[in-house]
Amino acid sequence: MTFNNTKNSFICFSLLFIFTMALNGCKNNSLEQTDTEIKTSDSLSIKLNSPELKAINLKLLNDPNNAELYNTRASIYISLKQLPEAINDSKRCIKLDSTKSEYYMTLVDAYYSQNNTRSAKDLLEIIEKKFPENTEALLKLSELFYLVKQYQKGIDYVNKALKINDRLAKAYYLKGSIYRESGDTARAISSLQTAIEQDNKYENAFIDMGLMYAARKNPIALEYYNNALKVNPYNENTIYARAKLLQDIGKTDEAITEYNSILQKNKSCENCYYNLGAIYLEIKKDNKTALENFTNAIMLNPNFAQAYFARGYTYAKLKDKESAKADYNMCLKIQPNFEAAIQALNEL
Repeated sequence: MTFNNTKNSFICFSLLFIFTMALNGCKNNSLEQTDTEIKTSDSLSIKLNSPELKAINLKLLNDPNNAELYNTRASIYISLKQLPEAINDSKRCIKLDSTKSEYYMTLVDAYYSQNNTRSAKDLLEIIEKKFPENTEALLKLSELFYLVKQYQKGIDYVNKALKINDRLAKAYYLKGSIYRESGDTARAISSLQTAIEQDNKYENAFIDMGLMYAARKNPIALEYYNNALKVNPYNENTIYARAKLLQDIGKTDEAITEYNSILQKNKSCENCYYNLGAIYLEIKKDNKTALENFTNAIMLNPNFAQAYFARGYTYAKLKDKESAKADYNMCLKIQPNFEAAIQALNEL
């Protein structure tokens, strides 16, 4: 019996948003403020428990037409999830000084945080025309097209950025991500490796290289995971990915140690319990310990169909047919087309 962990326990590309709006045929977003927006951006009365915000408000009292101060406050608002205020401050900032691309990019960040991809794309296209050397805008446009699976447009914008600066680690990383998503593994590996050559502390590039080699159960993935953990030793997702690879290549004792290390800090890792159950059931032949781990996984996620099936299978090995039947039925209630559960029920 093979246990496949079908949960998305590791996110390999570190972008924050799922974009669902169409990117074509959009009207340009106006940078003009309404009277209400002007009043909001001028206001110093918004009450938030933020020392940074209080400090910047004091500076604005003394210098109310300082564009840089509005840009700084907009960034603070973004960090505080006060997005309408951030957008208003960014627009005011641009109105005061339209010559600095970083002010436009702060507004892009506010739109991103708001998941307003249409306005973000429109503004990025304005930046591309107004500041043609701004590689950050080009790469953000590439990200947008990557996320809606318009891969060639994504590559085109990366290449534009690389013509301006051919040492951009982020550009090679994004290019590798696009190639990987589109199924071109060789080019993906080449681009990610170049990203690492440009920045030897590029955590996400190390992680993605590890994931690609881990998919082939190639032990070289361990080297990439270890390098990622040198950059960020506390990334539980990377530790989990390393543990899963150790399990897949037969280093089960090391995998057990890794899973337990995660669980010491995070008791809610349902996949850790599930994978431990699989190891104890299939490799260690310890049915009782396997049962405990599958039960822990189910307690954390009552809709974990695979865990119900695995626990049912374990109960069957322990000659507890009634409990096995109950778990198989629960598995099928959650996932009616679970063929292994149907077959197991018929064999009881």
